[in-house]
Amino acid sequence: MTRKLSTLILLLILTFAGFIYFYRLNQIPNGFYVDEAAIAYNAYSILQTRKDIFAQSYPILFRLLGSYTPPLFIYLSVPFITFFGMEPFIFRSISAISALVSIIFFFLLIKKLNILHSTVSLYFATFFYAISPWLIFNARLGYEVTLAFLLFNIGIYFVYIAFKKPKYLIWGCFFLSLSTYVAHTQRYLVPIFFTFYLLVFRKFVFQKMNLRFLKLSFLVILLTQIPNFLVLNTPAFWVKNERLTEQNPGQVVSSIINQTFTYISPRNLFYELSDIDMQHTIPEISVMYNFLVIPFIIGIYLLFTSIKKTGYKFVLLLFITSLIPAVFSGQFISIQRALPFLLPLTIIIGLGIDLIWERIGYKITLPIFILLSFYSLVLLYRSYFVLFPRERANAWNYGYKELSNFIRQSPDTNFVIDNTRNPRNYILLLYFLDYPPSIYQKEVNPIYKVDYYRSLPPETSYKFSNIEVRGIDWEKDPCIKQVLAGDKLSISEDQAKEHELEKVYELKDQQERIIFQGYKTNPEKKCK
Repeated sequence: MTRKLSTLILLLILTFAGFIYFYRLNQIPNGFYVDEAAIAYNAYSILQTRKDIFAQSYPILFRLLGSYTPPLFIYLSVPFITFFGMEPFIFRSISAISALVSIIFFFLLIKKLNILHSTVSLYFATFFYAISPWLIFNARLGYEVTLAFLLFNIGIYFVYIAFKKPKYLIWGCFFLSLSTYVAHTQRYLVPIFFTFYLLVFRKFVFQKMNLRFLKLSFLVILLTQIPNFLVLNTPAFWVKNERLTEQNPGQVVSSIINQTFTYISPRNLFYELSDIDMQHTIPEISVMYNFLVIPFIIGIYLLFTSIKKTGYKFVLLLFITSLIPAVFSGQFISIQRALPFLLPLTIIIGLGIDLIWERIGYKITLPIFILLSFYSLVLLYRSYFVLFPRERANAWNYGYKELSNFIRQSPDTNFVIDNTRNPRNYILLLYFLDYPPSIYQKEVNPIYKVDYYRSLPPETSYKFSNIEVRGIDWEKDPCIKQVLAGDKLSISEDQAKEHELEKVYELKDQQERIIFQGYKTNPEKKCK
């Protein structure tokens, strides 16, 4: 295949993937998740005041909603909102661009691995990577996971090509180190990967001719990790370690074994996703298309039967290490934390496609894969662009923009917004109301401004402007002239009648379910 044709096919894949990643990006997901809002509002605060919402100047870790998230995605968002504004599209476009660039590096890596015999298999693997539900879902998020995934993939690519050109190990270490400033997963995954890499490929790495580049690579890591070293001994840096401290050793071991087998099981990957968080999932589809289970199983067989070859050994190294942070990080399956696993998973699927192509021949294989690709896209459209907005609206905090508009229309009215089922919803109101960060910084509870990197439990109530965000106090709130707002469980019809409340607002989702309702109190009647 000529270089021009190769470039053209890759450009077609990128163009098609780009269309999927950006299509109705501002509307789907049809809401703005609290993690997206926390990123957006803190970026806005940095732009306006050079401080985060807790009045911390240029933090190394952002407290956000108690997660102490690495800072790079937020700082990268600042120039985007400077020129393009604060719409959800802006923050999600960073992930969409990251996903597009990751396709290029996936293509380059699988080509350099030299484990596929057919060029056609290379493009089919790249295409299925680009249109995988796993990548598409993460390409349309307004927070850090996809950017971290991209930087990790770039680093992996350079580490691999260093087998032939050792100087590229320096670039590999730089990008891998940089990825630790984007997401928690990479902060654990990168040292784990390096440890196994040095053990498995020690004969190559410690060759006399490579020692100079190895020393320079470690120097790059040390220099780029200085900010992390500054907060290494703080509780904030280890905030994601609750799994190892809150369970006894027996529970940890049992959970790790169960989760490992769950993550790699064909049922989880191709049929029924085990992640119970509705915000992480797409209706009626898993992270990969179900027909790809066949090349996956074939690929696993080829991987282990050719393990002595460098390319196969490198893929197995990724296969093992990329899941370790997800397995250790919580008691439940989190498919977002496992995103790095998409890289070895799709390479293994590519191995299976390659053998099928080789054994059956292109006359049968080509039309089958074209038909299955079309089937995959139809399935994707139905699941993501039709069912997802309807069935996942509540999980994606649909309605807070509309609620904020309602609040904005009544600046002289006091509001109580119930947060019983969504304790972090205050950040959505701050974002959609464009509340000035300089004012909110003065209203934040002072204890969160002292010893910033001390991991404190999040607040349960918030007050800013004419809004209180907390649980409704049924003894006191009906006796104060204000509007009480929440979901259907916050205020039942019986409670409204009992407390003489008057409905003034109602918002429904696409399935005609009540998302929000607002009731005006009547203290003259209730508390006379």
